[in-house]
Amino acid sequence: MIEATKTQTPDLGLTDEAMAGAVNILSTLLADEFLLRLKLRKFHWNVTGPQFLSLHGIFEEQYTALADFIDEVAERLRTYGVMSPGTMSEFIDLARLDETPAHNPNAEGMIRELVDDHEIMVRYLRADIDVADEYDDYGLEDFLTAQLQEHQEMAWMLRSFLERSNS
Repeated sequence: MIEATKTQTPDLGLTDEAMAGAVNILSTLLADEFLLRLKLRKFHWNVTGPQFLSLHGIFEEQYTALADFIDEVAERLRTYGVMSPGTMSEFIDLARLDETPAHNPNAEGMIRELVDDHEIMVRYLRADIDVADEYDDYGLEDFLTAQLQEHQEMAWMLRSFLERSNS
């Protein structure tokens, strides 16, 4: 659990426990999204091979979408009356995803890692939605559900690069 810098505490009809839990969920989600976006940027810069152009484009599309997600998560966090984390050291401490320094897989390896990361995000988000449900924080549940759906679609898009034609 993070020590959030409080601003003015809003009255959202949630218990202190629910508010603190929501802040923890969103802070962790923010860190995970940031690290995943950073991996997408790295792979965008370093992809090679026959699918270069396609992968270069889809990686850019996904890291651009994650930039919007990150902003939405940070702003959602602010609605709970706390300051959003925003440094690499905070993100590394908070994230459930891991960094992979000096790791440069081939194009297929990049795709497999990103599919795994998006699917990990889906599983984390499912668990977070369950916790938000316990807090009766319906807005947070809806917000997390939308994020989950986006990661499901991103994983599917990348998985399609791994499928072999039957013709």
